[in-house]
Amino acid sequence: MRYLYCHGFASGPNSQKARWFTQQFAAQGHELVIPDLNQPSFERLTISAQIDYLHPIIGTSAEPWCLLGSSLGGLVALQAAARMQQIERLILLAPALYFAQNRRAMLGEATIQQWQTSGWLEYYNYRDQGMRSVHYGLLEDAAAYDSDDFQRSMPILIVHGTQDESVSHEQSQRFAQARSYVTLHTPAWDHGMVEHVAALWALIEQYRT
Repeated sequence: MRYLYCHGFASGPNSQKARWFTQQFAAQGHELVIPDLNQPSFERLTISAQIDYLHPIIGTSAEPWCLLGSSLGGLVALQAAARMQQIERLILLAPALYFAQNRRAMLGEATIQQWQTSGWLEYYNYRDQGMRSVHYGLLEDAAAYDSDDFQRSMPILIVHGTQDESVSHEQSQRFAQARSYVTLHTPAWDHGMVEHVAALWALIEQYRT
C-alpha cells in the first residue's frame, strides 16, 4: 500500500500537518507522497486540474493506494477514487465534500455575484502568507463534482470535528449516513486539527491496522 496526502485549499506540500504526517509515516517505514495540488496555479485552481495532476502519479501504478485528504483535499481524494481503481482506501480530514455549496453559504450570494462578475476573489493563502486572487472558474468547476454521486464501496475513514469553523461536520454525517463502508469520527476539534495530531494519528493507525 502506498500513501498520498492531498493538502487543502490555500495550502501546500509544506504545511504543518503535511510535515507531521510525513514524519509519522516515515517512522512506520512508509513514504508519504505529497504533491503540490495548486494546479495549474493557485490563481487558476480547479478540482479537475488537481485530479488530472494525480493521474500520472497514481493512474499508471500497479500498487494499491491510500489517499489522505484534508479539507478541499478530501473532495479531491474522493473524486480521484471515483476515477482511479488503484485507490483502495481513503482517510478524509474535515473534508469539504460539498465545496461549491459551502462556498456559496459562507460567502453569500452578493459576494458570489461579485466574484462571477469581476472574475476574481481574494483569499488568504497560508502557504504564501498573503492575499491572492482566485478565478471564478474554481467555483464553476467545483459545481460539477457532487459527492452524493460517489458509489464505490471502499473503506473510508472520515474525521471531522464538531467545532469546525469552516466546514460543518454535518456535511460528513450526510455523506456517511448513506454509506455503510464509511467510518465517521466527530470529536470536538476545529478545522485545522493541528492541536490534536497525536489523537488523530491514533485514529488513523487504528484504521490502518
